[in-house]
Amino acid sequence: MSFRLKTVLGIAAIECVLLAILVISGLHYLRSSNEAQLLERSQVTARLFSTMTSDALLSLDLATLDALVGQTLQNDDILYVRVRNANGLVVAQGGDSGALEADFSEDDSIEATSNDMRLDVSAPIVSAGKDFGRVEIGLSTAAIETTLGDATRWMLSIAAMEILLVAVFGLLLGTVLTKQLALLRKGAKRVAQGDFGYQLRVSGRDELADTSNSFNRMSRALAEFAKEAEEARRKAEAEREHAETVMRDAMNSMDQSVVIVDARDRIEFVNEAFKETYPDITANGNMPQSFVELSCLLSEQLEPADDDGESLNALLESAAPSAGAGITEDMQWQSRTLDGRVLMNSRRQMSNGGVVVVETDITELFDAVERNRHLEMEVMQSQKMESLGTLASGIAHEINTPIQYVGDNVKFARESFCDLNQALLDLRAGKGDLETALEEMDWEYLSEEVPRALQEATDGVQAVSRIVSSVKALSHGDNGEKTLYDLSSLIENVVTVSKNQWKYCAEIRCDTDDELGQVPCFPGDLSQVLINMVVNAAQAIEEAEEVRAGLIRIAARREDDEAQISIVDNGNGIPEDKIERIFDLFFTTKAPGVGTGQGLAISRSIIEEKHGGRLSVESEVGVGTTFRISLPLADAA
Repeated sequence: MSFRLKTVLGIAAIECVLLAILVISGLHYLRSSNEAQLLERSQVTARLFSTMTSDALLSLDLATLDALVGQTLQNDDILYVRVRNANGLVVAQGGDSGALEADFSEDDSIEATSNDMRLDVSAPIVSAGKDFGRVEIGLSTAAIETTLGDATRWMLSIAAMEILLVAVFGLLLGTVLTKQLALLRKGAKRVAQGDFGYQLRVSGRDELADTSNSFNRMSRALAEFAKEAEEARRKAEAEREHAETVMRDAMNSMDQSVVIVDARDRIEFVNEAFKETYPDITANGNMPQSFVELSCLLSEQLEPADDDGESLNALLESAAPSAGAGITEDMQWQSRTLDGRVLMNSRRQMSNGGVVVVETDITELFDAVERNRHLEMEVMQSQKMESLGTLASGIAHEINTPIQYVGDNVKFARESFCDLNQALLDLRAGKGDLETALEEMDWEYLSEEVPRALQEATDGVQAVSRIVSSVKALSHGDNGEKTLYDLSSLIENVVTVSKNQWKYCAEIRCDTDDELGQVPCFPGDLSQVLINMVVNAAQAIEEAEEVRAGLIRIAARREDDEAQISIVDNGNGIPEDKIERIFDLFFTTKAPGVGTGQGLAISRSIIEEKHGGRLSVESEVGVGTTFRISLPLADAA
């Protein structure tokens, strides 16, 4: 329905309502006023007729009564007239016979006449205050109904003419009012079809004119916006093409092989490095369309090289979006070609559901890592031997002391044996007697000192054996696997071997937990770390500015699932600005020529990388330093 028709219908509806109210109220007023007049007239007529007939009734002048009845009936709206005496007997009557035959029932309102269309009224005939009878008159209500019907038809005709005029004027008004709206609709349609900037012709200064002006401003703004959007689109398209070109050139210039796969497992892009690496797969336009198919072809040229033993084919298939069973996390695995090259493969998820698979040739890096690993092992072994070399003079001194008194006691025993042997030979030859011989060789002295000398020699040999066993245990190389080793014995060997480094400046106190038991470790490497710690502690005590009794405490405890070893000294301590760097390679706080700066760096590597533990340090200048070693006991089970 158009706005113009809505306007016409709306105005017509309003006019209809108003006219209905006017017609209904007018007809109601006309009816009520006519009914009131009819009631009043009927009552006046009845009273007047009763007055006129009072004298004739009193004198029983029937002729006069008949004449009065006839004169009264000459009124068109009077249907009948009846005169009754005091006894109710009819003395004169005239008019409609049907009305006269009907029982008289006086009507008090027009509504009561709806059945017979007759208003029945009466009035008493009174003279000198005495009732002598009554008159009964019936008036027709047809005249009122006729009048009301004519009035209704007239008013409805006037209302219809007025509605018609209102409709015509409403149509004209709606046409005028909707003319600008039609232009607005046409303009909106033009703009919707893409004619941005279309302008309406505006006339007048009313609200529709303001709306049209607003439409024109909006259309101009849309034209500007469309122009800017088109320029931005062209610019974005150019930038996108440039970015794609740059990305494609960049990927083609990469040494790594790159494969881009969409969310439906279709291969969208492979770079030149991939084509050069696998010419048999990509040559002559034979590039497979799906990544699953490509993975099958790759599995024929690669050998699995991942740690967990999964086949490369399974890894490649799991990397494909369609075959990955909903796998969304990034993946990385290592593989080896049939000609011995080592490849690192990585899979990265993209936001659009696809993946990027990158293959990097790490053969040189792999070889370099292997070389570095062997070099690191050589450096560690060299450092171990260097540590033992540093302790060599002390070890020699420690061995020399028991060897010296072993030699002296053995010499004393040999000389005593020679004297005893000579005395026995003389006695056998019959020279002298036994008492004289025993007195000459001082047998009482020899009987006491020779066993003592032999026992001291035995103790010395055991001391040397203990030192040699400790050196042998510490210098023995590990076989590449952790072994269960008694931590208390290992600490004891370290203390023994390094004794010459600390015995002149400090005392060592060891406190190991009996429940600690054997610990999974690399004994040779762990011994190297502990020797380095003890030697460093002894040197720190020697360099202490404050003269005090040096003390090195070594403790070993079990805490939860770890073995904790602490080496505490009361030396100078390490300054705060240097403590963060002490594990850096070639950094040392010692004087030139005293240290190389490799010991703590190698120690951290041995503890954290080889043992999977932790090595930490706490120090306070003037108080001392504490090194803590944490070793996992998970392998002990």
